[in-house]
Amino acid sequence: MNKNSNIQRNLLSLARYNMRIVFGGKFIYFILASLGFFLLIGTINAFDDSYMRLHDVYDLLIFPAILLVFYPTAFGIQNDADQRTLEIIFGIPDYRYKVWLVRMLMVQVIVFVLLFPFAAIAHYALVSIPIFEMVLQLMVLVLFISTLGFCVSTIVKNGNATAVIMIILGLVFLILSDELDYSKWNLFLNPFRTPGNMNEIIWFETIRQNRIILGISSFVFLLLGLLNLQNREKFLR
Repeated sequence: MNKNSNIQRNLLSLARYNMRIVFGGKFIYFILASLGFFLLIGTINAFDDSYMRLHDVYDLLIFPAILLVFYPTAFGIQNDADQRTLEIIFGIPDYRYKVWLVRMLMVQVIVFVLLFPFAAIAHYALVSIPIFEMVLQLMVLVLFISTLGFCVSTIVKNGNATAVIMIILGLVFLILSDELDYSKWNLFLNPFRTPGNMNEIIWFETIRQNRIILGISSFVFLLLGLLNLQNREKFLR
């Protein structure tokens, strides 16, 4: 019994330690900013004369979802450098891979949990939505953004530079989303916005292919980020 309790305490301590490193004590500000943005836009839409639909809620939740995952993935390497833990991470063989895989998993779980209150507020205050399905669809985009941010951060090794690059890439993807519209290559494809001039079977296939593309891309970005961690000298010099 005592052995199990010690293991649980060690796991909790390890989780709290890694959360402090990854979030850098500033994650609460991103949570508040996400909530503030969501409540502001949601309130405007609630008092708008036009009827709010399911796909509008997805569009409303995209920005808070991205904002929640933005800081821990863009500034993770920078926070390790500031906390002087890079030497420890790179000093033990293969330790950095395990650490960052655990951290990425923790970030995904935390964002996944935090999205439920947002979706629940939209469900009860704006329009009835399938909360679980909405959160799952958002997590596909969250996973893509987080792995892309992680990959970029391992290349530039600076939080501010990563943030700038991610914002530029985000604007490019946003501009392309208008051009691509209902294409499977559209990063911001809204799975709840059914086009009126497209066959339903074709639309479902487009969504499926879009999610597969984002899933494979996320896996590739994660592998590239982990491979970039092999170059120890570039991080410690």
